[in-house]
Amino acid sequence: MKSKPNIDAFLEGGAATDRQPKPATNPRAESPVAEVPTEFRKQMVMQLPVALINDLKRRALEQSVSSGKRVTQQQLVEEALKKYLYS
Repeated sequence: MKSKPNIDAFLEGGAATDRQPKPATNPRAESPVAEVPTEFRKQMVMQLPVALINDLKRRALEQSVSSGKRVTQQQLVEEALKKYLYS
């Protein structure tokens, strides 16, 4: 019975056993990224009028287009609540 062909050997033009194994690398060690601590979040589910939801979606889309960065509905709600509660 024939064994399966070694594709690596075929692609490299020789036996795959001839090449040295690559050293294992840690991708995080090469490019260290400082992790920003995030505040604890908890989900809150509520019902809102459909008109308010549609306005929120529209405003998020408009701000995303005008700023060139994604603006989420959650960001808008947080911003509005902070203004309301802390002003």
